[in-house]
Amino acid sequence: MRAVAAAAVKLRELRNKVMREQGWSLRDLYRTLDMPGKNPLRDAQERLDAAVSAAYGLPAGADMLDFLLALNAEVAAAEARGAAVTGPGLPAGLNTADFVTADAVRPLG
Repeated sequence: MRAVAAAAVKLRELRNKVMREQGWSLRDLYRTLDMPGKNPLRDAQERLDAAVSAAYGLPAGADMLDFLLALNAEVAAAEARGAAVTGPGLPAGLNTADFVTADAVRPLG
């Protein structure tokens, strides 16, 4: 969970820095992903994707959509049995302050 939070913060820091320096919107920034070659934004997004995949236990090479649909069916079945499931947001027992940051994508201006 901490790896996901750290990767997400790094991605947002990079996005905010590039948007501010270039005067770009978020849309302008993400258009750079269509260009070939090295792209720090792509690298940061891939690190976040890898952290999320690891947190969910996605096996290497697995189809993400199939994995998520199976996970959704598993949670739905657990709910139908009356089992407790973890809802959206941070799981109980985590210190929210460790995961909530003040940064956000904001309009330029």
